[in-house]
Amino acid sequence: MGLMHEGGPDRVPLEQAEVEVFLALAGELHFGRTAERLRISQPRVSQLLRSLERRIGGRLFERSSRRVALTPLGERLLEGAAPAYDALVLALTDARNIARGLRIGFLGPFFSTLDAAIAAFRERHPACQVRTVQSSWTDPFARLRTGEIDLLVCPWPVEQDDLRTGPVVAEYPRLLAVAASDPLAARPSVDLEDLAGVRVIAAPPSGPPEWLRSFWPPDRTPAGRPIPRAGQARTEPEMLSLVAQGAGVFVTSTAMARHFSHPGVAFVPFTGLPPSRAVLVWHAGNPNRRVAEFAEIAAGTA
Repeated sequence: MGLMHEGGPDRVPLEQAEVEVFLALAGELHFGRTAERLRISQPRVSQLLRSLERRIGGRLFERSSRRVALTPLGERLLEGAAPAYDALVLALTDARNIARGLRIGFLGPFFSTLDAAIAAFRERHPACQVRTVQSSWTDPFARLRTGEIDLLVCPWPVEQDDLRTGPVVAEYPRLLAVAASDPLAARPSVDLEDLAGVRVIAAPPSGPPEWLRSFWPPDRTPAGRPIPRAGQARTEPEMLSLVAQGAGVFVTSTAMARHFSHPGVAFVPFTGLPPSRAVLVWHAGNPNRRVAEFAEIAAGTA
């Protein structure tokens, strides 16, 4: 792709590939490593460099069998080209991100958690489109990793090496979902110890292990009595259906009860586990500068 093709006779037309090869080789000072970095062949690196040197009219590198070094002309070009190219890439990336907007994922119970933050962000950036997308409990971080979404609001904690954790944006007291006909439904509250011998609907097996340790109840009560597991639920409607059928109970939070209901399910206050916390996460390699800004806004509106 051409970077400059118009101008007076003193303007040198440049090609993006040539500039990228020059900057990469100036950093690596090795043709093989430059080829690997740019994912092109080593002969292609040499070809593009020769083309750039012909356009400029001078050698940019001294090459021998032992070393590669910038010439004074190459050093002069690097001094001016590197910051200019970085600024151009940043401007293009920023323009692309604005055009694409901000895509925010959520797990079912948390779909209204960021309403205030999204409204504040839209007020600040009316030209930047914000779109919300529901993610799956079975593989909640998949869309972050493929770039389909920029941020995700999900249960805390998140312990994934390639993801970055932002602020806790909400806390929700715990509830126990039980069949409306279950004696537990008539109680003012249920404690973790009360789950001894009570079948609890399990989390999806492919869910993050850190959620199994914190978000869902343990295998035993504080007194050491076993808490048996029932069938697994992959979605909120599946969970409600299993509970209504009497297959088991489900430990959840007020976030769930606000947005999901079933005529055969009651929600009872639950003690013995800390509140459910909703947190923002994003992929470490996401180039969208709006991500950090949105996280800051979400922290301020939490």
